[in-house]
Amino acid sequence: MLAVLIVSTSGHLFARGGGQGFGGYNAISKAELEASWNGQRGSQHTAIRGVKVQWYADVCGTANGHVTDVKLCINDKKKMTKDDSH
Repeated sequence: MLAVLIVSTSGHLFARGGGQGFGGYNAISKAELEASWNGQRGSQHTAIRGVKVQWYADVCGTANGHVTDVKLCINDKKKMTKDDSH
């Protein structure tokens, strides 16, 4: 009986991620992070679904991006800073 309980519990833990982070099915997406971009390159602090997330944005607003020149960003008015919209 104990073996059946362990096997059934283990299967649930493996399927849901075993309590590590959000277990995969509630994961915060890159798009959700980028939607909260503050318009500046560097460290970002965002609250999504009650969880405070710290992440890094490049000058284009890409999560964990590496672009340092705003001229290399895709022409997307939503992702342009106020200073770059001239």
